[in-house]
Amino acid sequence: RPDSPAERAGLTAGDRIVAVGKHNFVGYSREDVATTLKLKYSSSNNKYTGQKDITIAKPVRRTLVSLSSDQKWTTDDPVNVVVGYKTSRVRLPTTSLEPFQPQHGNAYVHYELIQDSILDSNNKNSNNEQLDDSARTAVSAVTTNTNNNKVGYIRLTRFSRASTKGFLQAIDALDTAGVDSYIIDLRNNYGGVIQEALLTASSLLRDPHAVLCYTMNSRGGFTPHDVEEYIVDKRYPGYLLSKTESPLASLNQLRREKPDMFDDMTGTTRWNPPSSFMSLSEQRTKRGLSKPFIVSPANAAEITNKMPPFWHTQKKLVLLVNEGTASSAEVFASSLHDNGRTVALVGARTYGKGLIQHTFPMPDAGGLRLTVAEYLTPALHHVTNVGEARYDSQTGAWIRGGIQPDILCDAHEGIPSNIGADLCVGMALDALNEANNNNDI
Repeated sequence: RPDSPAERAGLTAGDRIVAVGKHNFVGYSREDVATTLKLKYSSSNNKYTGQKDITIAKPVRRTLVSLSSDQKWTTDDPVNVVVGYKTSRVRLPTTSLEPFQPQHGNAYVHYELIQDSILDSNNKNSNNEQLDDSARTAVSAVTTNTNNNKVGYIRLTRFSRASTKGFLQAIDALDTAGVDSYIIDLRNNYGGVIQEALLTASSLLRDPHAVLCYTMNSRGGFTPHDVEEYIVDKRYPGYLLSKTESPLASLNQLRREKPDMFDDMTGTTRWNPPSSFMSLSEQRTKRGLSKPFIVSPANAAEITNKMPPFWHTQKKLVLLVNEGTASSAEVFASSLHDNGRTVALVGARTYGKGLIQHTFPMPDAGGLRLTVAEYLTPALHHVTNVGEARYDSQTGAWIRGGIQPDILCDAHEGIPSNIGADLCVGMALDALNEANNNNDI
């Protein structure tokens, strides 16, 4: 969970707890562990009293490479194999005595301006903590900014009405500070309200006809959801993160193209959604919707030739993702990535959950959870793996869905509370610097 004591202590998926306090659990069964915890760390009323010091075993991984079809070694979609474990002792912060306090924002959205210098002359961070060599290396990457551009960092922990409000407040504050580009952190964002995720994404896309995602239901219905659907929403905040254009740019374009949608007297809209059974060909001919293109951030010349004119006036954007990025957060990331809005996705392959489920109550007080539809990315890729999840017999990799990042940053040490020591933030800044350098050529 974002900002939880476990995340703040550096615990990640795959870590194993081998000791609590001074009590070692190596060789214990699940039942033995439960019994020991109950006897050792429970009070007289059998309520767990907690223990701050634990020992964890972090997996040590080796990356496997394979031969491509042209007999060249490739590391595309690399496979990590666990070859051992390294133990370390960590201290879990208690939420009651040490609640998480972001520098700016709240529990849903927090943000800050990445300064040119996070370390002082004694190699200490803003919390006056001495950093080790690995942390100083990460901070060096974060503070390297060859173009002297101001970068805004925003972390979205979930999607809800409160997070949408917090996101707009963060954008307003950082734009006022003169930010030139942004890093949006979606790591460990488990999703939330899909409508809020798409509303937020629509505010970052200039083209009102850009497809945010597709939904496919069990009856064969295939529906695109485009920016236009959210522009006409009363809560639409306008087109954000443009260097030159007004927040009303997308709305005004829609008014010019489809004046019959708007009532001249009241300003209300008469927008009709596309048919849920419309084929891709019909969507293209009747509504002008087409499959978006994906451009690799490494091909600067290709980006320059393919992108529309307004692309050059947009503030650059990098998204951070990891294995904890799931559900509507994946839809948000793919809607921006597949429409060429991001410089790059940085991190690890996302969780892979793009299903729409309804829960039906049963007579015996139970419930039936039924999958009724599925999300597809704008490039028509499945977010969820189709078919039974299985392991590749040759590589041992788990075949699943999810979104593959453009730049791999599989940081198993977790997400530091100080972004100056965050390796993935440093890699995101490198991507922004490279993009700015390519524009200057």
